[in-house]
Amino acid sequence: MISTLLNYRLYTNDMARTLERLETQSQIERARSYYDENIGKVGSVDELLDDYKLYSYAMKAYGLEDQIPAKGLMRKVLESDLTDAGSFANKLVDKRYREFASAFSFASASAAPAVQSTSQRERLTEAYGERVDRSGPLAAAEAAYTRTAMAAAPSVDAFVADRRLVNFALKAAGVADPTLYGSDYVGDVLKGAVTGTLSADFATLKTLTNDLFSADVATRDKALSTLIYSYNNETGNGSSPQALEENAADFKARLPGMTTDQMADDARMRTFLLTSVGFQFDYLPERVKVYLGSEAAIAGSDLSDVDKQRFRTLRSWLGSANGGVADIEAGYRANFRNKAESDDRLATNSYLVAIAKVKTVSDLMAGDSVSGRRTTLSFVLRSFDIDPDTVSLSQIRAVLTSDPSDPGSYVSKLKDERFSRLAGAFNFDADGRLRPERLVQSTTQQTKTGSLYAATFKDPNEAQKAIIKADTQNYLEAIAGTYSLDGFLADRKTVNYALRAYGVEKGADMSTDTLRRILSSDLSDPASFANAHADKAVAKFAAAFRFEPDGSVADGNGGAQDGASRLATDRLYLLQTLEGQAGEVSEGTRLALYFLRKAPDATTSYAILADKALFQVARTALGLPEGMTSMDIEKQAAILDKRLNFDDFKDPESLDRFVARFAAMYDLANTDASSSPILQLFGTSGGTGGILSLF
Repeated sequence: MISTLLNYRLYTNDMARTLERLETQSQIERARSYYDENIGKVGSVDELLDDYKLYSYAMKAYGLEDQIPAKGLMRKVLESDLTDAGSFANKLVDKRYREFASAFSFASASAAPAVQSTSQRERLTEAYGERVDRSGPLAAAEAAYTRTAMAAAPSVDAFVADRRLVNFALKAAGVADPTLYGSDYVGDVLKGAVTGTLSADFATLKTLTNDLFSADVATRDKALSTLIYSYNNETGNGSSPQALEENAADFKARLPGMTTDQMADDARMRTFLLTSVGFQFDYLPERVKVYLGSEAAIAGSDLSDVDKQRFRTLRSWLGSANGGVADIEAGYRANFRNKAESDDRLATNSYLVAIAKVKTVSDLMAGDSVSGRRTTLSFVLRSFDIDPDTVSLSQIRAVLTSDPSDPGSYVSKLKDERFSRLAGAFNFDADGRLRPERLVQSTTQQTKTGSLYAATFKDPNEAQKAIIKADTQNYLEAIAGTYSLDGFLADRKTVNYALRAYGVEKGADMSTDTLRRILSSDLSDPASFANAHADKAVAKFAAAFRFEPDGSVADGNGGAQDGASRLATDRLYLLQTLEGQAGEVSEGTRLALYFLRKAPDATTSYAILADKALFQVARTALGLPEGMTSMDIEKQAAILDKRLNFDDFKDPESLDRFVARFAAMYDLANTDASSSPILQLFGTSGGTGGILSLF
């Protein structure tokens, strides 16, 4: 009879070829093909349990073949929320159940595709809130250029000869796409040479520029200030620090000599005054006139006590000897940010209402039914620092229906991160319809990665727990906003978190090119770069993500199990089958192969003790008596702690030596050495002398 050690070597000398031969067996090939072709169609726990071929295949893969009849138990396992430490699967001592549950994601499979996930919406609205910090300086630069250039361009002809000035004015007037209109036409509009009724935008342009070329410097300066004010508001920069200074300068220049009624009728002045006392919304001019004109009107109004006091304060400032300029300006500066944040909240709330109704890319790009303006689309584009007036609708559609993770897609070829982020913020397919969100890592795998990372800290103190929590939060936020392999690899902190979580040796020292080869490996191919790597943790790291061999991200239509989990299930099924076939010839070989597969995941003695097969191998290899199983669990763990180095299990050569020692010891314990010339080479049953002493 072939010894356990020799049998083990026959399997493991070239494991890749061993698995390839096993894959070609007709029964295994049929089972795998059926599973791969049909698991993507499963959207519920019932559908999996009702299909015996799929269910039994998955159960065998995760070592639960003996529990196939226990469908009630497995239903509770599959329905467990793995993010809840108190859920059914998490409370089971046997980790195989949790591993089985983590291979599926029925919640996401049954959910209808949405135009944006919660995470996508939050990132977009947060970007919108921060847009002014990015765009404000650019708008200020355009305003400064316009102010300087206008000093040298007092005539219409000189003005339209400078396209930068023309574009500035068109944007200030709210023209949707300035590139559609030539400078000559704009000049004719400004000169009044265009016959017929002007569109609303060009009527606004005419009004804004009426006094822009006046011979009177004061009149021209006032018109220029109004033009800049309109530009800031139309481009979404009305809440920038630069806009604040423009507004304050305009207020101080125009307030002297204005009557209360004039202030109320002037939208810009009215907003300035109301903001100075803390109002975050506008009032009709008529109401402002009444309240500023009479204390009795304030007292007899239906205003809240707070708002009454605000109007009284404003009346007091305006009635002071110096016109209250200093007080009003100080109040405006103090309340400006609150007003800006209120405006942003209003815009954001309007967006959230509108986006909830979007079902196609055309819905997102549609104009408002009343004004015709594409308010929702403008909100989106400004969130990504894209000027709505500089891109065509056809380009936006092409971006939104493109896959930013695919290196060969339209949006990727643009080489513009703004458009890639735009495409990654929505879930449209190539036809502009909704599709599942394309995640670089499934939510189930994100949770698993976090758990594995935390487990790398042995008995963490409070300070380390805080670090784990912060690191994990940063990882989850980063991975949720990642939509491509390039983007993931560019964030080395996030990559290193995952490498540590999956126990990849020397992962922090790996080059970007090496990591790219790992993550884009075809895990269905035993000879692929990740599967053939000396560090077996590399393949598990690669399987934790959803990158395809071409570098793109799986499309999210994998039903209850994504591509990475399906490939992992296939590989586990193959290994379980291998171990089962080996066990038919040699139980020792089955145990050896099982230990070779599972030991790298064991980090404590309790993990060994919790698995009978692992414990049998460890106890046999270490020559520990069977009677130790009757000892207290703490004492058993203490013995193993002294005899085992768990880091050795992560080193392929050290692990192989340990398993080889087990194989030899197993044969000594289960075979009559006196009748076997081979076993006589290993020494006596007492373990003295012979080849065994070399291990």
